[in-house]
Amino acid sequence: MRGVAFVYERRRIGYAVLALVLALLCVFPQPYVARAKLVPQDNNSIGLGSMMNALGGQLQGFAALFGGAKQPIDMYLAIARGTEVTDAVIGKLKLVPNRYASQDRARVVLAKKIDVHSLTGGIVEVEARTHDGAEAEALTRAYVQAISERIIALGRDRVRRKRDVVQERFREAAGRVVKSEAALNDFRRRNRLAEPEAQLGSALAVRAGLEAQLQAKLVELQTLQRFQGEENPQLQAVQSEVASLRAQIARTTSPGSEAAGPNVAGLSEVSGEYLNLYRDYRFAQALYEVYARSSEEVAVETLAAETASDVQLIEAPRLDSDRKYNVAAVALLALLIALALFTEIYAPATGIDLRPGRKAAQ
Repeated sequence: MRGVAFVYERRRIGYAVLALVLALLCVFPQPYVARAKLVPQDNNSIGLGSMMNALGGQLQGFAALFGGAKQPIDMYLAIARGTEVTDAVIGKLKLVPNRYASQDRARVVLAKKIDVHSLTGGIVEVEARTHDGAEAEALTRAYVQAISERIIALGRDRVRRKRDVVQERFREAAGRVVKSEAALNDFRRRNRLAEPEAQLGSALAVRAGLEAQLQAKLVELQTLQRFQGEENPQLQAVQSEVASLRAQIARTTSPGSEAAGPNVAGLSEVSGEYLNLYRDYRFAQALYEVYARSSEEVAVETLAAETASDVQLIEAPRLDSDRKYNVAAVALLALLIALALFTEIYAPATGIDLRPGRKAAQ
């Protein structure tokens, strides 16, 4: 019995010594946590939305397919956690070769020290945990700067690519207007026809204009369907406009003779070709107007990208004022306390014999 008591006593002393060591490791060395909060801005937050409303809000849905919609927070988190941001921090702080032997080693260490996560309201928080307060604050500040620079660079690249696409489409639309207008005027001169409105009648001129608008809206709808979901309000608005235009065109094709003029079935062969050329010209005009408005939007967005920041810092990098503890040591201490409670209180109370080769008391 004395030997058993000695074993119990040594075990309890071991628990006490380990608990004391782990308790010291919970607070020494003291960990420091620095954090900063930032909000990536969308176009509306820098005044672009109101400016585009002034330029023509009816085409904002079409402009959204080039990237005008607000980006999800997951994209900003992916940017903040990306290798480009990490490498920028390593370069700013000169961590290689001053602190670490290689770039890969520095990335692994920073991945353990830095945590980037999202908060309610689309806020991105950068948190650095180290055993040096100055290092934690410097890492947080460097990460905030690198994230801001990366988001701004990506935003400018997006605007540049959008500008290239719109300008190319705008040039094509302008060339199409010139060609269709030249073909229309040449056909009119060869056949000695009057202006389209006078030759075809006001109702048919209106119908040609409606068909041209419908074709332009169908182009816009097909492009939006490639980038937007079915529940997107901009896509639904364009679908409603297409349905409305089709209904108006259907009303103009009803048989009968009205004061405005006959329908297409009553036209001669020459007048029918004249109508087709006029329709192509009106379609080219409508498409040209669409890309002209998009070009205006890109010009305004380019100006905004050059003069405004895409990231708003709502909380500058700072150290937390409350005391922090080493999480690993705290976890081990909790596990040790649970083990001690089991071996010293629960096992004796339930008759469990922890000695090797023994079974629980019957």
